[in-house]
Amino acid sequence: MTISVNRKKKQVKKSFEELITDLRTSNSEKVRYNAARVLGEMGDSNAVEPLIDVLKNDKNGSVRLYAARALGELGDSKATEYLISSLREDRNVDVRVRAARALGRLGGEIVVEPLVEALNDENPQVCITATEALIEIGDVATDALIASLDHEKVNVRCDATRALGEIGNKKAVDKLINMLHDEWVNVRIYAVTSLGKLSDSKAVPALIEVMKNHSENELVRAGAAAALGVLRDQRALLPLRELIMEADELGELEDTALKSFKKIMSANWQQIPGAQLQKKTVGV
Repeated sequence: MTISVNRKKKQVKKSFEELITDLRTSNSEKVRYNAARVLGEMGDSNAVEPLIDVLKNDKNGSVRLYAARALGELGDSKATEYLISSLREDRNVDVRVRAARALGRLGGEIVVEPLVEALNDENPQVCITATEALIEIGDVATDALIASLDHEKVNVRCDATRALGEIGNKKAVDKLINMLHDEWVNVRIYAVTSLGKLSDSKAVPALIEVMKNHSENELVRAGAAAALGVLRDQRALLPLRELIMEADELGELEDTALKSFKKIMSANWQQIPGAQLQKKTVGV
């Protein structure tokens, strides 16, 4: 009887110098991209220049992809301009995605404009990754994202609206209130959600108006109701109650309104006339 034995190949760890040689001279794309991957994991800044050279000049997309990833992991600002070029010019979608992700890690004001431009990329994954990178960068991206809310393309407005809510700079509140009137429902959904996340009571009247608007999309109205629950402003209590009471049965909108009503009541019961007396009576 013949017994076959699967023997795993023993992995040989290569030195930094050997990896650099592989990266620069190997005819095998697999050897080159593995070298790029390991160099990023090693964390040696001496690999930055060779990786930049590969990012610029290697003909294989997988190798350029791993070079971009490695440069993001190494975090050296010398790579910034080359990653920006890859984000703008590389024909390989995966390279552009990795370049966007790396730029989010590197951060700084210089990367904001190219990442905002990438919200208009023809590939949705590049757009999503650029949005996440801008969120990671944070406050410094706020002004550019606010400007993007006027973009002609709906997906750019959607991504910018979402990112501003995640970043949390209240400078965006007024413009996001305006986005409640955008012609596209997805933009309005992101707008109500982001206004809740920004926690500015200035948005309460506009959110109440959206919630009460029977001609508005139900998902937008429910999002506005949920945002009011996050803001916990007493002014929303009566409109929420009216919405709940006028319904024959509770659907998603009314259920969301009820949850928000309870949140606001719980947060403000000491300021609501008669609430303190009711609490004491219950405790007797």
